[in-house]
Amino acid sequence: MSKFQVVIPVLNQHDVTRRCVQSWIDLAKDRIDILFIDNGSDTPLSDTDFFKSWSSRGLARCVRNDQNTGVYPTFQQGFDSTEADFVFYSHNDVEMLEFGWDVKLDGLLTRLAPPLGPKAGVCGMFGAKGIGTPDLYREPYHFTQLMRWGCVTVEGMHDHTNELIQSDHDRIMVLDGFSLIVSRQMVNDAMGGKFDHSRFPPHHMYDIDICVTSHYGGYYNYALDVDCVHHGGATSTHEQWAEKMGSTDLKIHRKAHEVFYEKWRGKLPIGVR
Repeated sequence: MSKFQVVIPVLNQHDVTRRCVQSWIDLAKDRIDILFIDNGSDTPLSDTDFFKSWSSRGLARCVRNDQNTGVYPTFQQGFDSTEADFVFYSHNDVEMLEFGWDVKLDGLLTRLAPPLGPKAGVCGMFGAKGIGTPDLYREPYHFTQLMRWGCVTVEGMHDHTNELIQSDHDRIMVLDGFSLIVSRQMVNDAMGGKFDHSRFPPHHMYDIDICVTSHYGGYYNYALDVDCVHHGGATSTHEQWAEKMGSTDLKIHRKAHEVFYEKWRGKLPIGVR
């Protein structure tokens, strides 16, 4: 049994999902199982021809919500829908670039989780060594980005503030939510089995909140050298999801920072070497 279960929340953007997730399937060495959570797409994902093809081959399943519940609440749905040791939450606009990514990831997670390794709480492909004040609107974050040499995702971003992964994994503080691989043991131990999605808005800051919770829960976070590219913008920029919730993306973003600031006040900045 694989150490991880892939969970991908989607809201429309089916062409993006088809093009990107096909790379996951084409470049996997073993048969993978992807759980989609359809957050009220206008056309249900399960009605599309490409999903029917994946489903008929046992590669994908889908749970549908009648309306958009937001990204963070879908994390709980995904967590409760699998028994895997790690739940790999991904955006639908992530393209895999490395053949055998699934076997490599499975091996890395096996090495980093008990009983073989330290307690890996959250892993991912891109993030930062440290985080300063939690209030972006009062004082900007100071990120030291951790990246892979030649990675398409961060091409052209390497400068004096950034560092390169020196091995197939490296200790890190916070991960970007486009690839958030969360330990079931960490969620059960540090969160009581429940993500803090009821306190936060439905989108934004969930990735950093989970990573900081992992750290203060006695777990370690890692950036992994699994080559992929996050195309970006397909999960929210082109959607009017916030308007349907009676708000705007900016207002929800600011509210998420306010909640995060109050929750972690006095416990930041933190970082790792």
